[in-house]
Amino acid sequence: MGSGYTVGIDLGTTRSAVAYVAGGDPEVITTGNSGESVIPSVVQFTENGEVNVGQTAANLAVQHPERTVTEIKREMGREAPISVAGEEYLPEQISSLILEHIIDEAEGSIGRDVAGAVITVPAYFDDPKRTATETAGEIAGLDVKRLLPEPSAACLAYGLHESKLGDSEAELAFVYDLGGGTFDATLVEIDYEINSVETLHTAGDNGLGGSDWTERIGEWMIEQIRADTGVDIEDNPEQVARIRQEAKSAKHRLSDLPSTDVSVPFVVPEQSYTFAETLSREQFEELTADLAAATTEPLDDLFSRADYAPADVDKVLLVGGSVRMPHIQTLVRDYFGQEPSNEINPEEAVALGAAIQAEIIDDGGADASAMLPGETDDIVLIDVVPQSLGVRLSDGSIDHIIEQDEQIPTSTRKESYGTVEEGQTSVQIRVYQGEGDTAAETTKIGTAVLRDIPPRPPGEPSLAVEFRITTDGRLEVTGEDLKTGKQVATEIESALRHSPEEIDDLGAELPALREP
Repeated sequence: MGSGYTVGIDLGTTRSAVAYVAGGDPEVITTGNSGESVIPSVVQFTENGEVNVGQTAANLAVQHPERTVTEIKREMGREAPISVAGEEYLPEQISSLILEHIIDEAEGSIGRDVAGAVITVPAYFDDPKRTATETAGEIAGLDVKRLLPEPSAACLAYGLHESKLGDSEAELAFVYDLGGGTFDATLVEIDYEINSVETLHTAGDNGLGGSDWTERIGEWMIEQIRADTGVDIEDNPEQVARIRQEAKSAKHRLSDLPSTDVSVPFVVPEQSYTFAETLSREQFEELTADLAAATTEPLDDLFSRADYAPADVDKVLLVGGSVRMPHIQTLVRDYFGQEPSNEINPEEAVALGAAIQAEIIDDGGADASAMLPGETDDIVLIDVVPQSLGVRLSDGSIDHIIEQDEQIPTSTRKESYGTVEEGQTSVQIRVYQGEGDTAAETTKIGTAVLRDIPPRPPGEPSLAVEFRITTDGRLEVTGEDLKTGKQVATEIESALRHSPEEIDDLGAELPALREP
């Protein structure tokens, strides 16, 4: 795209948003066709070799479910491709099509080319998921300036909206972020005087989100249909897509209504059967009680590690469209003993915060100083390691080197390692991420190899490993032979990280976006 504007993008599981700073204030860009501030994260491959993305793809999903991809964010970080419309694509390729569409919408709205972006990610995303997100941006032709944790973005939006930036007060904030497919729980200290957002602890679940609530309604509908007709329609993709669409609409309606009529005409056409039932909010909450309760588990885990209790929190920020469900707001209020903040739109907060960061990073960010009246001309974002990092030992166990919640940047060195076999002249340093104690319970993110070392007795402590995480979240691994001083130093390259040539090839494999 060449030189151009830098925007903030909330790349969501079910819906995404893009924002930029105009006249000193961030604003979410509305789409040209619908005027909505959110864009469905849906991709549909057409029969003529093009793709629809966003609202058009969502509208046509029922007619062509086998050609439609939804919730690709949940697949980020997996190495295996997904099959759609007879072709195979990596998750980052699908995600890049969403980003490309988002950029087209942004350029059409602001009348300027967009070349760079700050893209937000869940705070609890591991390295493979973050790497895949960055790769998606690169395939879309973006200069990814930064991957910004969603809670940090929400805090920036809140601070600016409430005109707190530059004030002398500080707040202990908690961000409860329930999106379409992921859940983040993050404790943050905000020092408005120096424009500082310091993440203290984070926890979450990358497989829990609003789509699970939708799925429960869909399961209830399918079971009712089976009871009424004796027909199991789960093997009929088109009818399942219709059920899921109505389930999602019913979920949204129940945020405002005590009950709603749920209907899918002729869902079993051979019997001329129309599904028509009433679903109450109370019944919906019973169907999903375990899902709501599951969001408290990361909260409990976080506060078990923190020096604070829920009662110490000054402000609770709700983020993500799924927090509109009344029983979620009640759960949060009861857990913290206070009403959660409603100052900012939970569906726009993350994109707005990303836009603030983008404006500060952008070379042309003339509005940045006006937004930051504090003692510094920049935002100080202090992140933590979301999940522990360690090395795999010969017995399959994991020795954690950098623990969860350590502030970034950080480094740790251990000198207690040895070889395993007689005559061994090389060592593989296999790096894993996660809280588990074994390789099977954690995620492998890369390998470094220390070669050409002299043989020594197996098990003799004569090898050192150092992990260093840079300010931009890169993991650097150093292995050293303490006998000779020989070293291997490498930035761990995830299997998902691609060369510029591979990025070009991945982009060339994709069909063109369909013109609106």
